[in-house]
Amino acid sequence: IPYRPYLCMQFLAAYDIYLKIVHAVNKQLQAALKHNTPDWHLLNSCPVCCYKLQDEPTLEFDWLISIDGNNSLK
Repeated sequence: IPYRPYLCMQFLAAYDIYLKIVHAVNKQLQAALKHNTPDWHLLNSCPVCCYKLQDEPTLEFDWLISIDGNNSLK
């Protein structure tokens, strides 16, 4: 297939429009779920995980976090 510059420009324009639509839908979804407030992450965090006692001994690992969708424990 020979290279046609106008097809590249059409694809870039279509992709930019697609990204704008995805961003607008994501913004509306966040607003509908009320996830767009500045303190949403603070209000929906797990306070028990962050709670420490005064005389609690320090552990080698304070938190165990999985970035693979928690599939490493299976």
